[in-house]
Parts: sequence; C-alpha cells; structure tokens
Amino acid sequence: MEEKDTFSYDPEVLARISALKLRAVNLVEGLLSGNHRSRHKGSSVEFAEYKDYSPGDEIRHIDWKVVGKTDKYHVKQFEQSTNLKCTILLDCSGSMSYVSPNQTGITKMDYARTLAASLACLLLKQFDAVGLTLFNDQVVHHIPPRSKTSHLQHILHGLSTIEPKGITRIDQVIGTLVERLQSRGMLILISDFFTREGDVHKDLKLLVSRGLEVILFHILHPDEVSLPFEGDIIFESLEDDPPISLDPQDVREEYQKAVQHQIESFRRLCLGLRVDYVFLETTTPLDQALSYYLLKRQSLTKV
Repeated sequence: MEEKDTFSYDPEVLARISALKLRAVNLVEGLLSGNHRSRHKGSSVEFAEYKDYSPGDEIRHIDWKVVGKTDKYHVKQFEQSTNLKCTILLDCSGSMSYVSPNQTGITKMDYARTLAASLACLLLKQFDAVGLTLFNDQVVHHIPPRSKTSHLQHILHGLSTIEPKGITRIDQVIGTLVERLQSRGMLILISDFFTREGDVHKDLKLLVSRGLEVILFHILHPDEVSLPFEGDIIFESLEDDPPISLDPQDVREEYQKAVQHQIESFRRLCLGLRVDYVFLETTTPLDQALSYYLLKRQSLTKV
C-alpha cells in the first residue's frame, strides 16, 4: 500500500498523533542535546518545502519571488541526497496488544510505536530517509522511505491508527519486502517475536546477504518474562491459540528458563550474523534504553 497525502480527521486519531509526536520529539531532543551535529551538506536533488528564514540560513536559498509577493522571507529546503534508506518493520499482530491485569508497564504496542516514532524522528533529523511497514502475517500498511521533514507526519499517522490483530509471520513478510528493500540500506525490526516460525535465522540471513544493516528490537512485557500470576487461571490467546487452564506456579520456573533461553538464542544468533539485538521490557525507560544503545553503537563504529 502506497503512502497517501490525506489523513483521518478523527479527533481521537489526531490526539494520538499529537501525543506521539510530543513524546518522540522530546525523547530525541534529549538524546541529541549536548552532542555536536554537523549540518548535512551536499548537492540538493529535489525541492521539498519552505521554512521561515532565520539567522544563519544561507541567503542564496531565499525565494525572492515569494518575498516580492508576501513581503516575508522564506527559505527553500531540499530533499537531501542520502546514503541511507531505513525501513522500520513493526509487528502489529494481536499479541502486541497485551495489557497487564496487574497494571504494570504500558502495552507493548504503545511502547513499540513510541520507539518507532522516536527512531523515525532521529533518522529524519540526520537527513536520512525512513519508511514504515506494519505487519502481522502479511504487510498491513507500507509507507516508503522519504527524507523530508514533513514525512514524519505520515509515519506518525500510520503508527497512530494501528489496531493490533492477527498472527505473526515474519518469514512471509520479509519474503514480500526483500525485493523492494535497497541494498546497503537499514532495516529495523520491532516485535515480541511470538511466532510459530521455527527458524528466524533464515529470514535474518536473507536480509544480511542482501547487504542490509539489520537491527532487532525485542520487546516483552514484564509479565511475559516472569509469569507473576497466582492461582488457577485460564489464559486466553490474543492471536489464534486455544485457551489454557493452569496454575502458573506449576510451570513458572520452566517458563522463565524458556524465555531466557529464547533471549539468549536471539542474542547469539544476531551476534553471529553481525545484527544488532536489543532486548527491552516495557518498564525500561525508552530514553535510557536508546541512549545506552546509541552510545554503544557509536563506540563500536569509531575507528
């Protein structure tokens, strides 16, 4: 599905977009404050939009025709040529909507959409092109990568209208997308990785073989890590599994071992493929998690 230039004017959707933008921008500004950021220079390839003139802007980019008509100074901005095109691949299957009966942490979906919005904002501030693909067992919505600042609004709209449902099939989605992903680009995959696929290794290996830089954000709610419930409980699936009745105490220890085994397996797998792997619980403050990850990434790329 291609990017559209029209948005839903449902007041609830607009409120979610506004709140999401505020969280993302504040988080990114906090991450970047104090860091030296050089301006991205180079040949401009395509006119993108106007901005009000402010001291420090290059005079040669003032549109004098607009000045003559409006008596106001506007500077032409151009879509920069960029070496990086990034696609954020976000799981919107049913399991991402989990809400804790203990009211601990936000939903995985809210956490994941804030993470995606923050990463998109960060990439656009660096003049990189970023797109968004929402998926369950298929591509639900695809917004192609763009680098102009106003593109953030399209991504925020896509994130704000997510309704988690369906099952997860990462292999089918990657098989659909892989031909349109630019080699030497970047793919950021955000998911809880609750999938029946037996071998995610094959999917990641395919992406890496095409020259893509891959980053995995593995998001779980603390309940899904520790199984803290007590008493006989009926667990109902958010996807299509049958309900299960059991006392969590009977399986808690083995369950916790299985979860930690999965996390460590992903970590080893990604290390072997030179894929970045970041495990996050929804109670982890995003500013801390992203700051730590970006600093670690920066230290590894220094020569």
